Amino acid sequence: MAAERPLGRLLTALALSAGLLFAPPLVAGDEISEAEQVVFMQPHLDNVAGDRDLHYAFHREETEQPALDDTVTLFVRADGERGRVVTAEFLHGEHALTLPEVTHATANPVVLYFLERDVRDMHRRLGGKEHYFRKRIRMALANEATVEAVRFEYDGQTRSGTRVTVQPYAGDPNVHRFQGLDNKRYEFTFSDDVPGGIFELGTVVTGDKTRKVPEIREALTLSPDKG
Repeated sequence: MAAERPLGRLLTALALSAGLLFAPPLVAGDEISEAEQVVFMQPHLDNVAGDRDLHYAFHREETEQPALDDTVTLFVRADGERGRVVTAEFLHGEHALTLPEVTHATANPVVLYFLERDVRDMHRRLGGKEHYFRKRIRMALANEATVEAVRFEYDGQTRSGTRVTVQPYAGDPNVHRFQGLDNKRYEFTFSDDVPGGIFELGTVVTGDKTRKVPEIREALTLSPDKG
């Protein structure tokens, strides 16, 4: 696998302002992959006018465990000519994630929030350092992601978008320490046809009874406007 590459000045600034750790150091001259551009550097919030709340439904299911259904709300506020100010209410109760405000936002930070929750959850369940999980995701998006055009249904209409798919832990020599991660797949669907530019963020771990690996599916899906 190629060496880890940065995601650019925009992502670095966004991640630092959010207090998150998904942006590596910037090195001049490094090329940004198509997947990185789609996931982190598009102006997703350009179609959010004025002050608006974006609502997402979170669903998690795991073999022999009760399903979890919750909600995420992004509060997007105008910030003059400097993008948006975004705060979040990310899940509730024991599952709630405390997240800092993002200022000057043009990309939708919900993708960073989703990945940060995912990393913390893997650390809690599987052990291992959070930095390891973040690094594998960054490197896979830089070097091994698939980007394809898709169509999907939202609010009663067929929409066009772009799906980014990646398996960050496939082929990693250290993955044997974390059963099931070798086949963990991330699927992100983006579209200018939906508010905030992101329709769905999801992960899938395929179950394997011989290795006692449960099937786990998680999805954060944009909800239609409430009116």
